[in-house]
Amino acid sequence: MKNFLLILIINLCLIGSYIFNSNAQENQMSYTALFEEICQIVEKNFYNTPFIQKNFSSIKERYALKVKTISTQTDFSIIVNSMLKELKASHTYYLSSNDYEYYHLASIFSYLPSIQQAFNNKDIMYPTIGIIAETIDDHIFIASVLSGSNAEKAGLLCGDEIIAVNGSPYEPINSLKENIGKQVAFSIKRNPNANTQTFLVTPTLINPKTEMLEAERSSIRVIEIQGRKIGYIHLYSYAGQEYQDELISAFSQGALKDADALIMDLRYGLGGADPSYLNIFNPNIPVISSKDSSGNISVYDSQWRKPAVFLVNKTSRSGKEILVFGAKKYKLATIIGERTAGAVLGARLFPLSNGDFLYLAGKSCLIDGVDLEGIGVAPDIEVPMDIRYCQGKDIQLERAINFFLETLSNEQS
Repeated sequence: MKNFLLILIINLCLIGSYIFNSNAQENQMSYTALFEEICQIVEKNFYNTPFIQKNFSSIKERYALKVKTISTQTDFSIIVNSMLKELKASHTYYLSSNDYEYYHLASIFSYLPSIQQAFNNKDIMYPTIGIIAETIDDHIFIASVLSGSNAEKAGLLCGDEIIAVNGSPYEPINSLKENIGKQVAFSIKRNPNANTQTFLVTPTLINPKTEMLEAERSSIRVIEIQGRKIGYIHLYSYAGQEYQDELISAFSQGALKDADALIMDLRYGLGGADPSYLNIFNPNIPVISSKDSSGNISVYDSQWRKPAVFLVNKTSRSGKEILVFGAKKYKLATIIGERTAGAVLGARLFPLSNGDFLYLAGKSCLIDGVDLEGIGVAPDIEVPMDIRYCQGKDIQLERAINFFLETLSNEQS
C-alpha cells in the first residue's frame, strides 16, 4: 500500500511538472513568435532604412537570445523596449495593456479600423485616478496630478513617492482595474526619511481623450497677485482640435478673458499639436463687435494679444515642442522651464497579434528645416526642477508668475 501511494505521488508530481513545463514551453514559443513579429515590423517600417540594414540584424540576434530566457510579460516588455532603445529614435516602444500609454495612443489613433478592432469596436476606456508617474532611480514618483482628478481630490501631490497600492507594488493599470468605483490605498512618502502616509483614492473608467479635456478645463484659473491677473491653463494633451478650441474659448469669452498675461503649461501628457495652433498669436485677425436690438454690445476676439509664456520640460514632446520651436523663433511667447524632449519623428501604432501595440517611428521630420530629434528646444529662461519629494511645489510655474510681475511692471513704468 505504501509503495502504491509512493508511486501515485511520484506520478502526480511528474504530471504537474509536465503541465508546468508544457505551459512554460508554450509561453516561450509565443514570446519568440511575438518577438519575431515585432522585428519584422521594425525591419519593414522603421524610418531609418540604412541603420536597419547595417545594424539591426546583430541587435535582433542579441535580444533573440534573451527572449529565450524569459517567462513573464514584464520581462518580455523590458527586453523588447531595451532593444527598441538601441534604434535611438523617439516614438518607438512596445506597449502592453498594463501601460497607460497603450490606451492614450489608442484613443488618438482610434480612427484606424485596426485600432477599433483591437477594442472590439467599443469605446476606448481605461482605469485611472488621474496621475502621471515617473520612475527615477528605481523609485516611482508622481510627476503630475491632473486637475480635477480623483487623485487631486484625495490629496496626492506631485513629488509623492508611490510605495505601494493596496500593499502591492504599483502598476499603472493592474493596480486599478479590479477596483473601479472602490477606494484603493496608496502608500505614499512625501519625504525620503519620513514614514509612509496612506491616501484612499477611487479609480474611474474613462476615455483618455475625455480625461485630458476635462483636466484641461479644470486647470483653467486666474492667479491674482500684486494687482495683476495671470491666466493659467494646462494642456495635458494637444492631440486634437478640441483642446485648442477649449483654449480659445477660455481666453475669448471664458475665465481667462480679462487676464493680463497667459501661462500655457505644455508639460506632461501628449503632444499632437498642429503647427497652425500658433495662429492664436496672429494680431492680424479682426475683432468682432456686435450690438443687439436692446443695445447690448458683445466683443469676440479669437486671438491672444497679450504676453504669453509656454511652460516646458523634458516631457514636452512631439507637436508640443514644434509649437515651442515656433513660438520661440517668431517671439510669440517666452519659453520657461527645461529643454524639450527632442522627440519629433512621425510614428504609427501597429496592433500586434496578441493585442499589444508597437509604436514605431516611420518618418523623419524637419521643423523649418531644423532637425529637433534628439535635441529639443532650449527655453528662454531655464528653470531646472527635480520633482522628487517636492510636495507639490512648482518652481517653474512660480518663475513664470514672477516673470510676468517683472515684465508687466516694466511695461507700466
